[in-house]
Amino acid sequence: MKVTQKIVLAAPARTPFAQIGKALAQYPGHHLGKIVGEEVMKRSGLKPTDIDGVIVGEGFANAPNSARVIANLMNLPLEIPCLTVANNCVSGLEAVAEASRRIMLGEGEVFLVIGEESQTSMPFVVKNARLNKKTNSLDSLVKLLPNDLPEGVELRDTLEDGLGDGETSYGMQVTAEILAQNYALPRETQDKVAYESFKRAFEATQEGRYKPYIMEVKDDEGNPLQADEAVLLREGLVKNPTRMGRAMLMFDNPAMKFDAWKEKYGKDLKKSHGPTVSIFNASPRSDGAAGIIVASEAAAKRLGLKAEALVAGFKMKGVAPNLMGLGQAEATLGLLEEVGEKVENIDVIEIHEAFAATAVAALEEIKIRTGFDWEKNFDAKKINPNGGSIAIGHPFGATGVRLLHNAIMDFHENKDAKKVLVTACAHGGIAGSMIVERP
Repeated sequence: MKVTQKIVLAAPARTPFAQIGKALAQYPGHHLGKIVGEEVMKRSGLKPTDIDGVIVGEGFANAPNSARVIANLMNLPLEIPCLTVANNCVSGLEAVAEASRRIMLGEGEVFLVIGEESQTSMPFVVKNARLNKKTNSLDSLVKLLPNDLPEGVELRDTLEDGLGDGETSYGMQVTAEILAQNYALPRETQDKVAYESFKRAFEATQEGRYKPYIMEVKDDEGNPLQADEAVLLREGLVKNPTRMGRAMLMFDNPAMKFDAWKEKYGKDLKKSHGPTVSIFNASPRSDGAAGIIVASEAAAKRLGLKAEALVAGFKMKGVAPNLMGLGQAEATLGLLEEVGEKVENIDVIEIHEAFAATAVAALEEIKIRTGFDWEKNFDAKKINPNGGSIAIGHPFGATGVRLLHNAIMDFHENKDAKKVLVTACAHGGIAGSMIVERP
């Protein structure tokens, strides 16, 4: 929908994103949200009584209505409404959209919006199992348990279940390979996009470009984490790009050969050219949180908030679950039509890289339908100029807000940029797109 009034984004702050089971493993998702919420409030200069509501994007619940739990932990006014939106990987973007809707409806003027996720906290239906090396995989856990469970009783990994619902969609890595096959995307193209994500994110981190947006968080040993953990761990890969081509393929390895994969998922394949999706051209499993203030222009001026960006429009749209990544193209094209804009007039695109295959397939679909030369724009660093989810990490609920942080970075780094498009896909085939403008 086209936003018909000026809605301000202000005071962006986030934790570093950490690898699953590592630096931020001690924090449940709503505690990460609390840490970020407090930092956003500090940076904004707002008082608790200035907040009209809290909206939290979270893929998989760590608490009953995490938004309310976070608000109570922060000692925000008890009377304010608090809402948690669960729209898988697009939850953070949906939370910002929901705050914008409420402002337009007159249900409030200032909202604290947080996207958060602790994949470490997602149980094997056995709490804290991932925190112990003896139980941090389903196989290792099963070895410690009796092997005579009654028929129909089974242990489940909620993270794996969350990445593919088992009834209407496959695991997300499968949907990525389906798109890679159907759009004839070579592994080399995916590896190029992934490598650039690593390189750009690493360089931006080393040069301090992310520093204004990332708060310091202490790990369980009290050591400060000041940058995205996955980015720091990939320095060797950035310096030796030949490692990209040696990464293990997800669907051509001892566990599954590609011919078996094609046979299993053949009904969704239009064509095939060989396996492409690897552990290096996919986003890592992650923990983290990101926050922002969403406010009406009048309230922002009254409260002295610095407008970092304006919400111009947003749209959620779905596609077939097993073609999940294409939702980014559909939501983007639908949004552009609704706001009367052309993709050529967008200065920068921040696209979620669940996998290189899902991002590239969406860009290919946009190219097919509009002629948009995404390769040229990518090489010119007009697409994910500071890296993306493959390098930074992907805590499900946090990614949508993190993408908006990157859009704000784009305005600061590129003085000619007037409009940035943010888009993300999500499990189940849902996707969201948002256009933000320079204030």
